[in-house]
This record gives sequence, structure tokens and C-alpha cells, in this order.
Amino acid sequence: MLTTQTPESPDTAQGPCDVATVFLNALTARDFTTARSVLADDLAMRMLVPPGFMTDEGGDAAIGWFSSWFTDADPFQVEASSAEAVEGRAAVTYRLRLHRPNGWYLIEQHLMLDVGGDDRITAIDLLCSGFRSIADVESDAQSGLVHHYDAGDLGCADGLAGQFRQQIQRIPIGDLLVVSTSDPAAKEDLPSMARLMGHVVVSIEVPGDGRLFITVERGK
Repeated sequence: MLTTQTPESPDTAQGPCDVATVFLNALTARDFTTARSVLADDLAMRMLVPPGFMTDEGGDAAIGWFSSWFTDADPFQVEASSAEAVEGRAAVTYRLRLHRPNGWYLIEQHLMLDVGGDDRITAIDLLCSGFRSIADVESDAQSGLVHHYDAGDLGCADGLAGQFRQQIQRIPIGDLLVVSTSDPAAKEDLPSMARLMGHVVVSIEVPGDGRLFITVERGK
């Protein structure tokens, strides 16, 4: 299990692990000002992310990447995090569960940090899982597990059909999947497709705010 180290302030940080802990706690709090304060101006950043290998330079550029990944998430939940010393370097790991405009995601990142004599991070090597789409899950006393999938504005003609198939196959038989979308055509298309797949359409709700909620029980 991953564990979070005790926070330190930039002024009292001593050694790579302490600096890494300051950076970790600032990132997971989305306090990008504090996170930037422990980055060297001439920092070198190397990233292995789903699109491929990329590099960037400078503390401002580095913090810009983290801000672009996490600023618009709401909610933003830290599932696990750790900061450890590794023979003169520091290893930082965190796993986040977050909601972006088009749905729920898990993301995990592993960072290896070099820290200079002025207690500033001079290099970041980052490995990223990418944003992995997941369904939100909650417990319901009457129906067991209820999974939520926010499809954004997707309709069956432009991706919702495939996403629904993936989401419903990830949940156990008998559980419920609540799909929300702003595409009005899904009111007819998605229930028909769900029934053809052998699932049970439990309800179709149109609350009047432009969203459509379709609850489906997995049948097979």
C-alpha cells in the first residue's frame, strides 16, 4: 500500500525525500504555487505518456503540464501516494480518481526526481498511465452496487454505443449502470441497444436540465 509522508514547508525541507514530499503534497492538493516553488528554473523534464516520449525544460513549463492535467477535475480524489528516497534521488508515486467534463478517470504517475543543493528539483522523469476511463460506483441498500458513467454529450452514433458496451461488461451481473448524456437521441437508441444485448432497462429519467439518465441492470 502506498503511504503519504508528513508535509514539510519549502523553507524547512532537507534532502531529496523532504523536497519530494513538499512537491507531492502540493500536487495532490493542487497547490501549484507551492509545487512550483520547489522546482528549479532550469529543470529538465522527461515524460513517457500514452502519446509517446516527450521532453520539456524549465520550472514553469513543468508545472504547466501538471496544471493542465488536473486543474479542471472535479471531484479530485487522492487514492494513494508516497515519497521515498532512492540512493540520492527521490521517488514519488500517486494514484488519483477524478472527474473531468467527459467522465470519471483513474490516473497513476511515477516520478523520479533529482534535487540540487538549494533544495530545488532539477530533473523529473515521469511515467504516466494516462487517464483510464472508469465508472463511478456507489452502494445502494436495495439494489446492491450502482455504477455511474458520465458520457458527456456522446450519442450512440458517435461513440456512446461502444462506451456503453465496455462499461456494462465491467460490472457484475445484477448490478446497475446509470448512464448520463446530453444527447437527446440516446433516450431511444440506448435502451433499445441495451435490450438487444440482454440487459434490463430499469428507468429513463429526464430531469429537465438537459441531461438524460438511463439506468440499466446487467442481464448477462
